[in-house]
Amino acid sequence: MHYGPLAYSSAQVNAWAGAISNEKVAACSGDGRYVIVAVDGSNTILGWADLEADGHIDFLYSAPEAQGRRVGSALYGALEQHARAAAMPRLYVEASELARHLFERRGFLLRHRNELSVGGVAIHNFSMEKQLL
Repeated sequence: MHYGPLAYSSAQVNAWAGAISNEKVAACSGDGRYVIVAVDGSNTILGWADLEADGHIDFLYSAPEAQGRRVGSALYGALEQHARAAAMPRLYVEASELARHLFERRGFLLRHRNELSVGGVAIHNFSMEKQLL
């Protein structure tokens, strides 16, 4: 809801935000994937990210309070370090318009733009991939 309006319409932001719930994130986080959480000195969550066993990055989120603090970059770095230690051959992601640039700066190649419908609202993201081996 904070970053989305920089690249998406309010209808798109609302549809995308409505598709994610605390229950969905909790279920995904408990299914065996690698999950990392960034917190500050007061244990306030600044962001989180996850990595599935096949190299898929499902979530990479940085809270508004973390803006400008390179939390997203640190989370991504931890994911890549874990992937390399696990000898994963590649990482891949469906990146939002805003996250696309973070991944491009880290060597991901754009495969294609995805046209989606979320809650009946047209929206897009980008399939991206990075070879590690």
